[in-house]
Amino acid sequence: MNNYTKTLADGLSAYEQRNYKQAAEIWAVLANQGDAEAQFSLGVMFKNGIGVPQNDTEAMSWLRKSADQNHEHAKLIVDVVDRESEDNVPVPPQS
Repeated sequence: MNNYTKTLADGLSAYEQRNYKQAAEIWAVLANQGDAEAQFSLGVMFKNGIGVPQNDTEAMSWLRKSADQNHEHAKLIVDVVDRESEDNVPVPPQS
């Protein structure tokens, strides 16, 4: 069975067996097909560097795609990251 016929459950099974690279490969195929749950899972893997190199930019890209499809957990993470980013923006000096 190739990656195109694998499911979210196949990715979860690989993840639970600590075959993180295979889980990431399965979820990447599904994420690129627009699956919000796979996008979320792949985003979390990139955020934490599990099975893929840690990459915050890639993580947020996948999490935003998932959030745009109303994935609740992705929406929460994106909201927190956006708020933290706003909190870290320097206030311009007043004249």
